[in-house]
Amino acid sequence: MLAAAIRIFGSKGFAATTTADIAREAAVSQPYVVSLFGSKDALIRAAIEHALDRVVEVFEQTIDDDAPGDLAPRIGVAYLQLFKEQGLQLCLAHAFTAGTDPEIGPLARDGFLRVYRVLVNRGDLTPEQASQTLAAGMMANVILGLRLADDYDREPVIRELLSATYPSNVELLRTVTGAYDGVAPLQGGAGV
Repeated sequence: MLAAAIRIFGSKGFAATTTADIAREAAVSQPYVVSLFGSKDALIRAAIEHALDRVVEVFEQTIDDDAPGDLAPRIGVAYLQLFKEQGLQLCLAHAFTAGTDPEIGPLARDGFLRVYRVLVNRGDLTPEQASQTLAAGMMANVILGLRLADDYDREPVIRELLSATYPSNVELLRTVTGAYDGVAPLQGGAGV
C-alpha cells in the first residue's frame, strides 16, 4: 500500500492525489485505504516516513558494506539506485518543498536532518562532504522531476549538464530514471 501511495504522491503531488487514486494503484478499495490509515493526511505522513526510512536504510547499508573507495560517491550511487523505487524521490521532493505545511514541514525537516546525521555520524563524512552529497542528491531529484534524462540524446546542453554533475554515473542516472517511463508528469502542489 505504501509503495502505491509513494508512486502516486510522487507523480501527482499530495494535494492532487486522492485515496481513490491510491486504491486504484494498489488494486484495493478506497474504504480499505482509509481503514488502514484513517485519513489521507496519515497516509501522507506514513509515505514520507517510509521514503525517508528507505534512504536512511540504504545509506547505512552503504556505510556498513566497507567497499573500497570514497564513501560519498558510493552513497551517490546508492541514492541513484533508489530511483528504481518509483515515486520515492519525487514524494520526498514534494515533502521537502512543503516546509511551511504544519504537518509535512516538521516531518520533512526532521527526516532530512536524520539523513544528514547518518552521513556525518555513521559515515564519518565532514559536514562539507555531507552537504555536497545531499546537494548532489537534490540535483538528481531535479533531473528526475524535470525528466531531463529523457532528452539526453537530443539536447547537447542536457548532456553537458548531466556529464558535469555525474561524470562517472551518467549512464546509471539515465537507466534508473528510465524506470519512470509511463509515470505521469508531476501535477498539483506539494501541500496537503
